[in-house]
Amino acid sequence: MGAKHFFSRTDMDKPPMTLSLFSEGAHQPKLMRDIIAFDIETFSPCGFPHDAGDPVVNFSLVVPLVRQGVLSLSVIGEPSLEYGLLYLLRHLLQCFRGAYLLTYNGAKFDLEYVVKRGKKYGLDFNSIFVHLHHVDVYQLLKWLNVRLPRYNQKFVERLLGIRRLVRRISGSSYHISYRKFLKGGNLEPMFYNIEDSFGCLRIASAISKLLRGKRRK
Repeated sequence: MGAKHFFSRTDMDKPPMTLSLFSEGAHQPKLMRDIIAFDIETFSPCGFPHDAGDPVVNFSLVVPLVRQGVLSLSVIGEPSLEYGLLYLLRHLLQCFRGAYLLTYNGAKFDLEYVVKRGKKYGLDFNSIFVHLHHVDVYQLLKWLNVRLPRYNQKFVERLLGIRRLVRRISGSSYHISYRKFLKGGNLEPMFYNIEDSFGCLRIASAISKLLRGKRRK
């Protein structure tokens, strides 16, 4: 059954009560930092989706808590659920209005992609992103003139000693693992997406420590 059976477009601007409670519970008393790492996955069996023609099938949001800990939200579903998935993403991001949104190469892919896919369903993501402070960690590395032989996320993570649990999946092979999810409920592609978001957060943390160390010298 498609997502449109569950979500009415007339409800587009009315966040579900559960999301309102989520926002209130997270900030009163304050539980989370005003930082959120974000990553999406698309079902792209024919290669990189340059024309934004492939559906968004997975997204993850990872938020550091005010003390040691993280909050992770991940959604994965079949392609026919894209409208419902994007609808949910829009209202979740709305709960973090004013926060710092961290991505890895998100300026050229993740944000632009959901804006384009959202338009297909009448979902305006630009009005959401304008109230978030986007920090593209990939561009930050370039801006800081950190010279590396490669800048893909997994290489940078390995360089920083960040280890992943899901190692057999890459962006180009995600569709293979995703088919296993569709066939038998294998959750590896969802965990891979979570690690993409969490890795972005950890790279940003490493850069922050590096900058603090330079200031002390």
